[in-house]
Amino acid sequence: MSRLITPESPLLVPPLLAAEIGLEEALILQQIHYYCQISKHVKDDGRIWFWKTLNDWGETLPFLKPSKIRRAIANLKEKFKLIDIRRHSEKTWYQANWFTINVENLEALWNSICQNQQINAIALNTSNCSNSADDIKDFPAPEFSPQQHGVDEEKVDWEKLAKEAEIWEQSQISCCVDKTDSLEESSTQCQEQSEITHYADNTEQVNSTNAKDSNEGNFSEAGAKVEVDMTLHSPTKPEIREICTELKRLRINPDPCLGVIKKYWENVESAISRVKEAVKEGWCNNPTGLFINSCKSGEKPKNTVDTGVSTWFEWARRERIVLAMSSGFVYTFQGEAVEIGEMMRRYPNKE
Repeated sequence: MSRLITPESPLLVPPLLAAEIGLEEALILQQIHYYCQISKHVKDDGRIWFWKTLNDWGETLPFLKPSKIRRAIANLKEKFKLIDIRRHSEKTWYQANWFTINVENLEALWNSICQNQQINAIALNTSNCSNSADDIKDFPAPEFSPQQHGVDEEKVDWEKLAKEAEIWEQSQISCCVDKTDSLEESSTQCQEQSEITHYADNTEQVNSTNAKDSNEGNFSEAGAKVEVDMTLHSPTKPEIREICTELKRLRINPDPCLGVIKKYWENVESAISRVKEAVKEGWCNNPTGLFINSCKSGEKPKNTVDTGVSTWFEWARRERIVLAMSSGFVYTFQGEAVEIGEMMRRYPNKE
């Protein structure tokens, strides 16, 4: 009979290390050590690295909540300095964290544990498991080899990566809306909301709100001079979700843009149009930065439109007919690009 109660791949937990840094931290550190042994990615610093997403960690450790995994990884990096985390694939739109062991700090911690326990310190062997780990291998390999569920680092599975990216995009769109609620509760968000200019539906008042708020950072003066109307002009959750979807199409991460979107809501459409124009002309290397800067400055695309077209666009946007406008085209919520003149003939302004 096997020494394991079930034919599963076991997870190793160093008991002395767990008592020193915590159970979750020790468990994840052991996993990082294991993946570094099977990884073939040697970076410029001469150390072995491997990449792993939060979803991958959740599959490896299904009994831990994502919040506990994030907290344990943060403790290993910031508090104990036992691991290093980088993003080595900076030139790709899909980012993943790369992990490696900080061997010097780990050896120092182990020596300290040995002194406290009054045992002989043994140099850490980064290639061999302990005897106790080898003794449990009563099941046939490789089907049930310990920790065989680790990531195969010899070859990157680009098909799997693309699927994970698609799932990640869909989850982020819904997550963005939930994050806006927590942002509204913070004091910083309250200050930002107090500076939102009350604008009406007509063109002149919409244009007047495109100017940059000169009272930013002065809460008392903004409260005295600016009229706040949260119920009428704050963006709704469906509107924010649509904007997040559009940003995803432009390869823009909506997470750092949420506060800017809510604060400069009247500039969001023109900022999206400016990013599309820049991408089309080929001079935009940082769509996220350009979008945030355009929202704050209120800068319009080069191809501006007259007052009549602007009035029609504001009406069509409120009626959820179009989402954005750029270079003589309007973009529907279905992603279709139609000439402005043709769209105005299809949907005349009824106001």
